[in-house]
Amino acid sequence: MMPTCREVARLLASGRYEDAELTRRALARLHLMMCGDCARYAAELNSLNEAARTALHEPLDPARLAEFERLLIARMTPPNREDHPSS
Repeated sequence: MMPTCREVARLLASGRYEDAELTRRALARLHLMMCGDCARYAAELNSLNEAARTALHEPLDPARLAEFERLLIARMTPPNREDHPSS
C-alpha cells in the first residue's frame, strides 16, 4: 500500500530512511516521485543536513550563522494567505 505524505515525512525526518526495509524504501521513493510537496520537503531536509555537516567542519562565523538563521526562518514561515484567496 502506498504510504501517505505524513508517513513519508516521518520516515525522512526520523533519519531511518536508509535503515528501513527495502519495500518501505521503494514505496517511499515512488511516493516522492509522484508528490511534489514531499519531494520538496525531502530536498529541504537534505539541504539542512548538508548545511549542518558543513557548519560542523568550519569555524562558526557569526555573520554566516545569522544569515543561515534568517534563511531558515524564511523557509519555515508559511506563505502569506492573502496570496492564495479562498474559493
